[in-house]
Amino acid sequence: MRVVALTCALLVLGAGVASAGEPSRFVFDAEAGAFPVTATSGDWSAPQAEFIVSRRPWDDNNLHIDVERAGTYHVVELFRHDGNPITTGTYTDQKALIISAGLGCYDNAADFTIDRLDVNEQGIVLALDGSVEHRCGDRPDNAFRAKFHYVRGA
Repeated sequence: MRVVALTCALLVLGAGVASAGEPSRFVFDAEAGAFPVTATSGDWSAPQAEFIVSRRPWDDNNLHIDVERAGTYHVVELFRHDGNPITTGTYTDQKALIISAGLGCYDNAADFTIDRLDVNEQGIVLALDGSVEHRCGDRPDNAFRAKFHYVRGA
């Protein structure tokens, strides 16, 4: 059910999967009870926003998305509980970390989808399209949803 809610919410945000020619983009919406990003939304794109997307060199079961604009930043880290590599697909009840303004919260039951993941032979992420729904705790109205499109050097 949460995956359906995430899909609907991101369609409302207008954040469809971008084409390779479009600049990197991060579209997010945080409900009133969400943490650490609370009661705000945004549509950040390059070159006004700076993107760092990576995987740990020793661990391909995580993705790190770091976006900064005008001194504000949001970090999304995605993990698979089973230790297998993150590839294209939809993942439910997985681990996600959201960080903003030096504060963070893990959700061990997050949902995320990876629509595109291009990685070179050195493990450098060249392109990424996906989305995440994260909840911090069990308060009502606490979802953080984001859709991301990244192309290295774009």
